[in-house]
This record gives sequence, C-alpha cells and structure tokens, in this order.
Amino acid sequence: METIVAATDFSKAGNQAVLRGAAIAARTGGRLHIFHASSFRISPEQAAHFAALVEGYFDTLRARIQCRYGPRLEVDGTHANVWRDIHRVLAQQNAELLVVGQHVHPNGIDAFHGTFVERLAADCAVPVLVSTTAPEAPYRRTLVVVDPSPEIERLIPVIRDVAPGSAVALMQVAPAEPGDELPCAPDGAGANTVQEQGPRAIEGFRDRTRLDPETEILMVKGDPRDRIRRLASARGLDLVALSGTGPMPKLNGDFLRTPPCDLLVFPNAARRTTDTAFPAMSRT
Repeated sequence: METIVAATDFSKAGNQAVLRGAAIAARTGGRLHIFHASSFRISPEQAAHFAALVEGYFDTLRARIQCRYGPRLEVDGTHANVWRDIHRVLAQQNAELLVVGQHVHPNGIDAFHGTFVERLAADCAVPVLVSTTAPEAPYRRTLVVVDPSPEIERLIPVIRDVAPGSAVALMQVAPAEPGDELPCAPDGAGANTVQEQGPRAIEGFRDRTRLDPETEILMVKGDPRDRIRRLASARGLDLVALSGTGPMPKLNGDFLRTPPCDLLVFPNAARRTTDTAFPAMSRT
C-alpha cells in the first residue's frame, strides 16, 4: 500500500488506530497521513492557539511512530474544521486504506462512534479498518464475508496487506427466501446451509485468489450477525472483513457499535467498479 490515512480525535482509542495504520504502512512500505477534525466550535481568538495544539499532537504521534518504525516512514497530517473533509483528504492523498478507532469524546459523550465511524463505513470510497485492538497484536484468524460480484476477487490483496499470514475462512451469505426456516441453531447446523451451487461458486473464488485449498468455506442464509459473533467468540477471530453488498450493509451499524473484533469494511460493489472511487483496487 502506498498511502494509508488514519483518523483520530487524539483519544487513546483514536491514537491506537493511528499506530495500527503506522504498523501496516511500515510493513507495506507505504506512508501514513493522520487526519483530525474539530468536533466543536472554536472562537476566532482561540483558533491559532488550538491549531498549535493540534500540530503539537501531530508531532507527538509522528515521534512515537518514527521511534518505533524508523524515520524512513513518512508521516504527515491534516487538521480540518469538519469531519466530512476526510473524503477530500482521502482523494487528495490517493489513499488505499482508512484506519479508525472507536472514537469516544473525552467528556464521555460518544460523539464520533455511531456518527463519524458509522457514516464512513457506509460512504467511504476506500476500505475502512475499524481497529479496537492493540496495534502490535497481529491478526491471526480472519473471516471474509464475500459476495458474488466479480470485483470481490480484488479485495484479497487488501486483506493480505492488512492481515499477512492470517488464517482465512470464507463466508457467503445468501438472502433468506420465503418459507426458509432459520432457527437459532448451533454453529454449522444444516438450517443455515445454502444450496450446493453456492459452495461451487465460492470454491472457484478461493482457487482464483490462490487461497489455501484447505480454506474453510461457510455458507449461510439470512441475517449472519449471530453466526459471526459465535464464530468470533468460539474461534478467537481477530478480523472480520465485510464486502459491503448483499445482506451485509444493514449490519455495518450494529457491528460498529458493538464489534465482535476488528472490522475491515469494503465499499459496496458500485463504488468498487470505479477507479477513482477505489484507487487501491484499481492499481491491484
């Protein structure tokens, strides 16, 4: 990856996400751009003082990052007046990944979580990594929720950059049909199994993307959120990658409020088909 943008409100959770972005940038030979936006109004007479404080925070984060990964890792930043400016910054920086945390306002009001992060996951033109874990902790087990669109194959290189060496399991979700009985059954129960044509399609995807032939394949119908949470708990998943189409978009908000683990949310299929909307995939 050439450019990673990490957003922070300078809280502990936000800065942890910046360090996660720095770890990925250092590993992939990229650069890191830090984004911060004021979540409150600042009087004109205090604007210069506040800008100096922000620059000081940027300098502190840059020092921490370069102390850990060396001065060759390029780190810069943007301070904006509104969080929506992040879309402009992503385009200007030609970003390939956005890393965010669960941004919690210092006074205890959850000003970012459920607004900033949730909207980004829904609207962002690049993949969004919602990181809630220690930045130095490697991703060891990843569940990739795939869709049948042809662009899905271009997601795998991004996942490999974010979670190198992680054991991957694949899940395909089919919409529930009238008459389907989908009780809350134990993991792997037949009530959640899709018809045989589904496994054949996802096996082809596995082979084309050069995943291990022994990669586990899960086929489910209907709302998969309970299944994913059970898998995250039972198997110690570190990362769940959501493709952003099919039954999954409506789950993004719920998963972002109470994520079972770190999440990698990809743009929907319409955004993935345009080079300008998804520079990481257009260059893959």
